[in-house]
Amino acid sequence: MQQTRQSKLIAPNDHGLVTMPSGSMRIVQLRPGGVINLGKFGHFLVDQTFGYAYGQAFEIIEEKKVVPVKDLSTEFEESREATPGPVVPDFKSSANNKDLVDLGQKIQGLTAQDIEKMKKEGEGNAVARQIIEKMIQSHEAFDKKTLFSQEKYLTRKQKKFTRRFQIDYLSSSALVKYYYQEKDPQRVLDLSEETLGLMMSHANIMPGGSYLVLDETGGLLVYAILERMQGQGSVVWLHENDQPNTWILKQSGYSETQLDEMIRPISFLEFFEPESHTGPVFKFTEQEVAEMSQSRKQSYLRRLAKADKLQQTVDMVTRNELDALVSMSTLNPSTLIPRVLERLAGSRPVVAYHQYKEMLIELDHILQKDKRVIMTSIAETKVRRFQTVPGKMHPLMTSRAGGGYVFVGLRVLPAEGVQAVGRGKKRKTEET
Repeated sequence: MQQTRQSKLIAPNDHGLVTMPSGSMRIVQLRPGGVINLGKFGHFLVDQTFGYAYGQAFEIIEEKKVVPVKDLSTEFEESREATPGPVVPDFKSSANNKDLVDLGQKIQGLTAQDIEKMKKEGEGNAVARQIIEKMIQSHEAFDKKTLFSQEKYLTRKQKKFTRRFQIDYLSSSALVKYYYQEKDPQRVLDLSEETLGLMMSHANIMPGGSYLVLDETGGLLVYAILERMQGQGSVVWLHENDQPNTWILKQSGYSETQLDEMIRPISFLEFFEPESHTGPVFKFTEQEVAEMSQSRKQSYLRRLAKADKLQQTVDMVTRNELDALVSMSTLNPSTLIPRVLERLAGSRPVVAYHQYKEMLIELDHILQKDKRVIMTSIAETKVRRFQTVPGKMHPLMTSRAGGGYVFVGLRVLPAEGVQAVGRGKKRKTEET
């Protein structure tokens, strides 16, 4: 099966990640003929973005009309219809801030009412340009700021008023970033972008493999695995309900047919007791099927196909040749993972994620005594974010906690009936 993910060009009915200059993000479906509202940044016609590559930035120049720009940079640059000329008039700057007195809003001559009035009178990004120019001109102490302070002030105002946005490819990494930073981290079990990458690396996910997966994030982990598989291979999705929760996969760009070919769901009961919970479906004769009503016939054929797929999944599992175990679950890993280890082939990775380190420590203690897993370790990864302005760079003072922990081990097949012995006693040599 060839790679099935959507193309790298913005296409109708795709799901994309829209990023605003302020850094806020939003997941949208790009329906043909639709209009996407970005709040204070304006709204635009979706059709005008089709055909551009993902990662392209756009500028709203007037009501619902956009033009492509170089990037989402906060600096105003020339676009095909942008107003030429410098954004900031030439102002003097101070060597230091010793003459700067913090008077709050009193030092700014432009009121909030004036800003709202300017927004209503103009359209597109030209309004943002005018507002920033007026704010700088009416600032009584702007020339007393240092050049560095002026740059920070300008950047902050541009992020607030610039009417630009960028449409990014909705990859598994982008989804993690969105839910971890923007939405609700608990929906993805506090998983961070760097931790997901660490898991994929340790699990050695590649095209053509067969992987046993426990995923309680709505399909985020499965989506990341599918990306690395590139449409080749299969995922045995172990779940505790009648059906796995797949709400994230609906935004992945894969069709139902493509997901059905690569994903093989199986419940705990079917996994641990296949003899008592799986079996052949009663088959009607061809004549009986032909005499059925259309709805009953379709229901029968779906049930038959589901039973056949489940039997194929059980056969795949019972061969004990799966290529990796990747777990991201709220269940206690110390009681669950030892029970599913037998389904892995030898020299295959075991990777488990959990929000709390203590749960993985307990798993580590148990598997250290288990001869089926060696080289166990627990890892935590953090990426420190930096902010930059011309000539300076320093880390952000605050960042989000969490990110979770990752347990890693290697499944081995203990040799039976082999006993290690010493080298034996050395013979004493007689001197001649």
